[in-house]
Amino acid sequence: MTASSRTRGVLLGLIVPAAIIVIWQLAKSLGALPYDNVPSPFQIVRSYGALIADGELARNLGHTLLACLGGWALGSAIGIALGVGLGVSRAAWNYSMASVEVLRAIPAIAFVPIAVIIFTQTLQMEISIATWVAIWPVTVSTMNGVASVSSEHHDVARSLRLSWLERVTKLALPTAMPKLLVALRLSLSGALVLAIVAEIVGNPAGIGYALVSAQQALRPDEMFAYILLTGVIGLVLNGLLSLVYRYAAPGVTARMEGATGGA
Repeated sequence: MTASSRTRGVLLGLIVPAAIIVIWQLAKSLGALPYDNVPSPFQIVRSYGALIADGELARNLGHTLLACLGGWALGSAIGIALGVGLGVSRAAWNYSMASVEVLRAIPAIAFVPIAVIIFTQTLQMEISIATWVAIWPVTVSTMNGVASVSSEHHDVARSLRLSWLERVTKLALPTAMPKLLVALRLSLSGALVLAIVAEIVGNPAGIGYALVSAQQALRPDEMFAYILLTGVIGLVLNGLLSLVYRYAAPGVTARMEGATGGA
């Protein structure tokens, strides 16, 4: 997909949200919106100005991003290591897969009370939850990708007398890369969601706590501002990750786009 076609796709994709915002504002201005506590887009924009002016938005945003990205990075590293081990070693797979299936089936949100008990209401609690939700997609995708190395490639590795580390870095990980890149995007979204949930439930800091505080203070304009901010954060993080992919693994991303129609 060329840069111009991507730009055209983005612009076309903005038509629907722009139309929704216009209709929303008109309905509020004309009194056609039946909910008095739903602010207009103009009111939400004004609340952004106040939150930026007193520095509250920057503090909450920085806290949530630190928890999300810290947990995602740690969880991804653990997931890659686990995935490589389970994909390369048949013995590790036989003895560990039952445990992996049970652990990854536990909803990440159920881990929040445990994390609060262990780490109390701290940033470490948020990072631990974001780490937990990031581990499993990366583990399973890496394992499946590593295990899909063909027997012919294994024969080549043996004939070249590659060491175990060389087989992992030059054969297993490149084969797993397409699935791994998809899993990293999914785990990043999950880490963001769970970091905000942890702030809503157990930590008086960050975007999640600010969102609940605005709701309890009967400030729907601020509440909607933080809700929309979470969507913008997810969009920006996904865009930045896609940009990193294009420069770090251009061949892999080209194959992925070809297989998905440029999605």
